[in-house]
Amino acid sequence: MNAPANLYYDHDQSAPPPGLDWLGDWLLTFTPQPVAGLPARRPGMAWQTAWSGASSALWRGDPAGGWRGLPLTRVATPAWAAWLAGELYGTPDPAAAVAAVLMGDAPAAALNGHFLLLAYHQPADEWHVWTNRHATVHAYLATANDRAVVGTFMPAVAAAAGRAELDWEALTAFFGFGFCAGDRTQWQGVRILRPATHYRLDGRGRLLSEECYWEWRHAPDATRSYQDTLAEFAALFGDVMGDLMAEGRLAVPISGGLDSRSTVATMRATDAGADRRWAYSYGYSDDSIETRIAGRVAAARGLPFDTFTIQPYLFRQLPGVVAAVEGFSDVTQCRQAAIVDVIAQRADYLIAAHLGDLYLDDMGLVGAAPGSLGEDELTGVALKKIRKGGSDWLLANLCAPRLGREEPEPLLRRLAADELARLSAIAEPDFRIKAFKVDQWCTRWTTVALRMFQAAAFPRLPFYDTRLADFFLTVPTEFVAGRRLQIDYLKRYAPDLAAIDWQQTGSSLFRAGRPDPLATARRAVNKGRRVLSGRAVIERNWEVQFLGPEGRRGLTAWLLRPGLRLHEFVAPQVIADLLAAFQAAPLVDKRGYTVSMLLTFSAWLELFGGGGGAR
Repeated sequence: MNAPANLYYDHDQSAPPPGLDWLGDWLLTFTPQPVAGLPARRPGMAWQTAWSGASSALWRGDPAGGWRGLPLTRVATPAWAAWLAGELYGTPDPAAAVAAVLMGDAPAAALNGHFLLLAYHQPADEWHVWTNRHATVHAYLATANDRAVVGTFMPAVAAAAGRAELDWEALTAFFGFGFCAGDRTQWQGVRILRPATHYRLDGRGRLLSEECYWEWRHAPDATRSYQDTLAEFAALFGDVMGDLMAEGRLAVPISGGLDSRSTVATMRATDAGADRRWAYSYGYSDDSIETRIAGRVAAARGLPFDTFTIQPYLFRQLPGVVAAVEGFSDVTQCRQAAIVDVIAQRADYLIAAHLGDLYLDDMGLVGAAPGSLGEDELTGVALKKIRKGGSDWLLANLCAPRLGREEPEPLLRRLAADELARLSAIAEPDFRIKAFKVDQWCTRWTTVALRMFQAAAFPRLPFYDTRLADFFLTVPTEFVAGRRLQIDYLKRYAPDLAAIDWQQTGSSLFRAGRPDPLATARRAVNKGRRVLSGRAVIERNWEVQFLGPEGRRGLTAWLLRPGLRLHEFVAPQVIADLLAAFQAAPLVDKRGYTVSMLLTFSAWLELFGGGGGAR
C-alpha cells in the first residue's frame, strides 16, 4: 500500500519545508461508502479525498467562512506518513520532532503543544493517532461492525459509522455537569479520544490498542524555596510566552482577572514584534468593570486595545456556534462568537490564558494529608467542583425517564467516581482533585470553548505548555493556594500591572489578603447608585441573549416550534411552562442554565442530531 499522496512532504529529502497549510477537519474511514452526504462543520467544507486505499480512506475538509481551522504540518519518513494538526511549542523543527516519535527515537510525551497527530505506518498497514497532554484538539472514534471511523468533527464521525442512538448516561452528565464525562459523547458507540493517549488501528479499522503514554504525578520539590520557585516560574513563563509570540498576528484577550494579566506581563511596547499584537476585552455594558480594568492593563504595556459591549447575537449565529462547539457545551458560554469577524480581521493567532486559574490555585483541600479522605469523600469534593445548579429540571424531564432503573444523582456520582479512580496514584487530595478537574472539566468543557476562537484565529495556550505543566507538578500546593504564587509573580515582575485593581476584590494586588476599606466603600456606593437608578447589573451572557425581544423570539423558535426533535423527549407544554417561569423570574432556581442547556440540546438535535449536515 502506498503512503497517502498529497498528505505530507518527505522530511528525509532535501526539499525545503512547505509553506504553512491550514486544515478544517479530517476524517478517516474504513468502509467503501462515499462521504458526500456526511455532515461538515460549515457550509462549503465539503469532504475531499486526501488518500484512498484498498480498505481505508482519508478525507479532509478545508477551512471555510466562519472556521479558520488548524495549522497543518505534513511529515514523512521511509515508513511513515503523518499529519500534525495544530502547533508544537518550543520546537524549532516540528517535522523533525514528529519524525523522531514515529521512528521510536523520542517518546510521544516529548511533543509539546496544541495539536493532534495522525500517522500511517506503511509496512504494518496501520493507522495511529496521538492526542496531546491535555487533548486540546478533540478527535472522536466510532465503532460499527468491528470497524472504526476517526475524525475531528463528531457529527461526521457518528454519521459515517451509522451511529444514531443517544447515550442517555452521557447526556445525564452533560446536563448535570455541563459536559459529557470521561470519553463519552451524545451518541452511543462514539468516544472522544482521551488525553495523552496513543490509539492504533489496523488497515481495516480494527482498534488494536489504546495506550496512555503519560501519567499524572505530583512530586513537590521540597528542596526549592518559595522565592526560588517564584523565580523559576517567572523565567519559564517568560520563555513559553516568548515562543508563542515569536510570529504571527496576535490577538490578546484581557479580562479583569489574573491569567490574562499574567500573559500581558511578558509584553512591552519596545518588544520586537509588538506591532503584531492587538488586545481587546468585552463586557455586558458600556461601563463594564471588566473592560475598564482590561483597558488599564493594556495601556500599561502600550497594547493597541478595543472594547466591545456584547449585544444580542446568539440566534443569528446559532448554527455556527453549535458547529464550532459540536453541541458539547452551553452555547451562551462562547461570548467570543460576538466578535469573531473582528478577531479574524485583526489576527491569525490568539493568546488564550485558559487553565492558569486551575494550576495556580488550590482546590480547597490545602493541608489535607494523603489518606485523610476516603474515596467517597473525595468523590463528594469532585462533584462539588463540577455539579451544575439549574440542572434538576433537565435531569427530571429528559434523563430520568430514559435511564431505566438508575436515577440521575447516583449515576452522576458513579461517573465522577470512575474518573477520579483513574487518578488513584496521586496521594495528595488537593492535587488529585486538581488533576480530576483538568482531565474532566478542562478537557471536556474549557477546550470546547476554545474551538469558538477557531472560527477566527488559532488559539495558543501558554498554560497548556508541557514545560509549565511539568513545573506545576513540582510545586507544593501551599505555594499556589489562594493564587499566592501568581499574585507575587505580578507584584515582583510586573508591579505596574499589580497596581491595577483585581476584578475579584476591587483592590490592587498589593492589598491582596488584607482588608481594603476604600474598595468596600466603592462597591457600596456603586451598589447604591444602581439601586437608586433601578438599573440591573448584567453579569451573564444568557441575560443579554435571552431577556430581550430577540431572545424571546429565538427561544420560542428553537424550543417550541412545531416539529422539533426536542419534542420527542419532552412535551411542548412542559417547555412552555419552563419558559414562562424563566421570563417571570430568570434568576430563580438558576433557570438561566436550564434554558441555555435545553437550547443547546435542541439546536444540536436539529443541526446534527439527525445526521444532517451544517445548514
